[in-house]
Amino acid sequence: MRIVPLSDGDPSFPTLVCLPGAMCSPLVFKEAAQESGLRAIALAWLEDDGSYDLDAIARRILSAISDQPRVVLVGHSLGTPLAVLAALSDLEQESPRVRGLLLANSGANTRGHADAQSLVKRIENDWGAALWASFLERCFRQLPGQPLLDELRLYPSRLRKEAVSAAIRSQLQTDLLPVLARLEGLPTIVVHGKFDAARTLWHAQELAGAIPGATLRVLDTGHTSCVENPAAFAALMREVGLRCTAGQA
Repeated sequence: MRIVPLSDGDPSFPTLVCLPGAMCSPLVFKEAAQESGLRAIALAWLEDDGSYDLDAIARRILSAISDQPRVVLVGHSLGTPLAVLAALSDLEQESPRVRGLLLANSGANTRGHADAQSLVKRIENDWGAALWASFLERCFRQLPGQPLLDELRLYPSRLRKEAVSAAIRSQLQTDLLPVLARLEGLPTIVVHGKFDAARTLWHAQELAGAIPGATLRVLDTGHTSCVENPAAFAALMREVGLRCTAGQA
């Protein structure tokens, strides 16, 4: 799994491991990560070969970060259920390494996610620049500037439509609600974008409400909060990191 360095930072904090959404470049996290002052990497999980069942991807994520003793998983969109599944799998290990979660712009399942089914059909039948452009518009209230905008426009061309489709189909079949209580004690912040065109506040409330002790934060952003308000997102990255280190004291 390709690892994308994002920032160096305070070694007393766990490393941020950032998981982007489907068809989304790992570089969406870069500005927020650098502003957080923490060490951060992103994983290009959709570029891998192999099964695209979410549980299988989560296992590959844990394998890719096996050299990291302490991590906070930061998920965006489809990266959120991957972060949750990886954290749940990690809890079963003798020495768990996941110390916190920051879960952005997603939900515990896809109920009420109106365009998920139609998006899969478009990926399978209309893969190409027109689809990528419309998907990008959906992900932002306001598109980012250069050079990130070019990166986001070109990134889907590096992916196989079969991989993207399979991952989203697996997400459609995944409901995390029955298992989220197992994350009790893991510092968790759930982030929602007030103007998110893909997910509703209800999705974020349901997710946060099912994780004991989780905090919900609403930002004035669209679906990609880490890009649209990097300063606020960086503060949340640091807040989770502080909660983790306080728990170790």
